[in-house]
Amino acid sequence: MWAIVIKIAQWFAVGGIPAFMIHAGLTVAVFSGLEILITEALNLAIDAFAGLPSIAFNLALLSGAATFFNIIGSALLTRVALVTLTQSMNLKRS
Repeated sequence: MWAIVIKIAQWFAVGGIPAFMIHAGLTVAVFSGLEILITEALNLAIDAFAGLPSIAFNLALLSGAATFFNIIGSALLTRVALVTLTQSMNLKRS
């Protein structure tokens, strides 16, 4: 176990912290830009419900349309964050 701790300490000493900070910064920058794009796309999809009659709109809300858009938006933003992080740090997917 101490060998693992020593390897991690050596990685941090050699340049692990600056590398991690650079990759985290790249992830935040790309994620921030794509979050705006995904949020606008979701807003356009939600605005499409504006032309519905009130009965149809209430039926859509009862059937869970708001929850659907919430789940899809969260999944898209999570995927963008994970892909950006793995690509910037050159991690391989298993």
